[in-house]
Amino acid sequence: MKPSERFAKKIWKKPIKKDAKGYKIAKKTGLGRCAICKEVISSSKKRLLKDSFNTTKSSTSTNRAYGGYLCTKCFRDQITKKTRELET
Repeated sequence: MKPSERFAKKIWKKPIKKDAKGYKIAKKTGLGRCAICKEVISSSKKRLLKDSFNTTKSSTSTNRAYGGYLCTKCFRDQITKKTRELET
């Protein structure tokens, strides 16, 4: 067992007519970062790994092409670069 697993935070829950059981809490994920310049995307929000299935994608990242992957500056640069390649 890894030390990170051994000392992980736990929540104790007791179901009805059963013994209490400790559930490990997932650590918070960081803010979204741009794939090109590695800066924090301003519109991204933190969310827990365990809650990643409950929250919608549109609430945690921008609703556009490459929303949580590229920042707006790098996205704009990529679009201009591609259109200039198509024109020539």
